[in-house]
Amino acid sequence: MSKIIITGGGRVGYYLAKTLNERGREVVVIENDKLICREIADSLDVPVIWGDGTRAAVLEKAGIREAEIFVAVTGMDESNLIACQTAKKLFGIGKTVAKANNPKNVDNIKRLGVDIVISATESIIKLLEREVDHSTIKELIPLDNGKAAVYEVELPDNFAYSGKSISDIVFPDSCNIISITRGGELIIPRGKTKLISGDKVLIVSLTGSVSEVRRVLKLKK
Repeated sequence: MSKIIITGGGRVGYYLAKTLNERGREVVVIENDKLICREIADSLDVPVIWGDGTRAAVLEKAGIREAEIFVAVTGMDESNLIACQTAKKLFGIGKTVAKANNPKNVDNIKRLGVDIVISATESIIKLLEREVDHSTIKELIPLDNGKAAVYEVELPDNFAYSGKSISDIVFPDSCNIISITRGGELIIPRGKTKLISGDKVLIVSLTGSVSEVRRVLKLKK
């Protein structure tokens, strides 16, 4: 079983440790506030290390050499970055995850070597962007940490372009039609392939372009 080390025992770190532990994962929490350490130790059946998660000695004490994933979710972006860099560069951790409290820091933290950067603000924005009309567009498979996805589009009975070729419709450059299912038959589309009301169309698209896809296809919200 792979070990996961979490530095930061605040609300995010606590519930992450709790969830992973309940799912049978081996978890160790690092927290530099003694009181919070005691509260976590009293309520969760996981090892809790008191100390600064950016320090190599503390990471050693937490068993970093046996860990597969390192997660930094403190309230300070700089600490999360340094902790992840230390885990990766000194101990060769394969996967590092950092919370970005300031969404403006997401790209910089990624550029400096952290594998996955999570921003609550960005996550909410992406969630809102994905909240399209589920009667016509459904997200099936998220790609590249939510930057893109595979969507299923069910063309309505009154589809404006029914009978038109795909090449007649100007789609955004950031999306592409993968397949069409019609009457139980799978169709690999080409430019001259027609779209018909009732078709189920699989589209790969950047998340932010879904609204444009809906507009182009004249699908109602």
